[in-house]
Amino acid sequence: MKVEMTKKEANVVELKVEVPQEQFEQAIAKAYVKTRKDYSLPGFRKGKVPRNILEKRFGIEIFYEEAANILVQDTYPQIIEEQKLDPVDYPDIAVDQMDCEQPFVYTATITVRPELKLGKYKGMKIAKDDISVSDEDVETELKALQNSKARLISLDADVVAAEKDQVIIDFVGRMDGVEFEGGTGTNYPLLLGSGAFVPGFEDQLIGSKQGDNVQVKLTMPEKYQAAELAGKEVEFDVDINEIKRKELPALDDDFAKEVGDYETLSALKDFLRERLEDRARHEATQKLRQQVLEAVLDKAEVDIPEIMIKNEIEAMVRQMENRFAQQGLKFADYLDYASKSLDDIGAEMRPEAEKNVKTELLLDTVTQVENISVEEAEMEAEIAQLAKVYGQEEKGLRSVLEKNGQLAAIEQVVLHRKALDFLTEANSK
Repeated sequence: MKVEMTKKEANVVELKVEVPQEQFEQAIAKAYVKTRKDYSLPGFRKGKVPRNILEKRFGIEIFYEEAANILVQDTYPQIIEEQKLDPVDYPDIAVDQMDCEQPFVYTATITVRPELKLGKYKGMKIAKDDISVSDEDVETELKALQNSKARLISLDADVVAAEKDQVIIDFVGRMDGVEFEGGTGTNYPLLLGSGAFVPGFEDQLIGSKQGDNVQVKLTMPEKYQAAELAGKEVEFDVDINEIKRKELPALDDDFAKEVGDYETLSALKDFLRERLEDRARHEATQKLRQQVLEAVLDKAEVDIPEIMIKNEIEAMVRQMENRFAQQGLKFADYLDYASKSLDDIGAEMRPEAEKNVKTELLLDTVTQVENISVEEAEMEAEIAQLAKVYGQEEKGLRSVLEKNGQLAAIEQVVLHRKALDFLTEANSK
């Protein structure tokens, strides 16, 4: 087999492949075996017509197309490995010569993975954010914890409703005196000031008391989801059944014992400070890693093939569709609501897709230049962590990943993380 490789343009190569005539003849024989089930002639059962009879009736050319497919499938992977090429998409195949008495010749035009040129990627001395937690930060965290433990207490009948109170209401909405769909509720718990209802509704309930009947008059928003109500004058008949208010627990040693294994309020504050410091350290580390990555990306150069960007956009769209599906929503409905097409979504995603592809190429290049590899123990640790997240047994998960050909993807995740670890260490001040 002869192979001639020509570089046509940036990231595109052309392979001219000549397969010996004997190998083409073998492929024709395989094509007959594979396709004979499709043929029937008088006097023969379907699939049992001898090859020589088919060739006499239709010509040997009836096997050419399948024979060509067989030869390309057999030879292309071997050539790619021998030429050490890294395609990023399916090849464009053109048959140049197909004659049973001549060598089989085809041309494969291939878009290959581009070479990324690293600029300065070490020694940039990027500073990590200062980690400090103030007393005010601790107090804010403590108050958030206190608020989470608050109880709703029913108020006396003579107490008026205020913002942040919860009112239990019955309501009926009418437009021009006629009730409209979706405008009624019974014993509905509404937090005043939450913005759960249309603007102006909650404000008109402030100052009311238990047992009051309030007539709420307002203009519906111009872009209201129910088109028949948009911009219209409506009226709600609202009965105040009950008013509740948050009661905060006292911040004392008993509170500390209630929320955890802390003997004193001071001990609880110490824990909150440690947690805030851990969070601040993690956020500072993540921010540093991102800053380092951005700096190295900015100095790297690469000509990204359009197909890689297109494939990344398609992957991002699939992820978006899956997120909608997990919430029980249809992606098509979102497109209709947002008045967008798939092309619009793709155009919006393009800058991020380009960055994602460049990041992947960058991290791959760093692993090669710095000889970064993944040890078996690191793979085991990664799979163990995944098994813990998904509540599966480690060996079983590894078996599934191996069966589905996903171990290489797991290895790449670890490789990229190690590459970013290296870059962060090499560029930290």
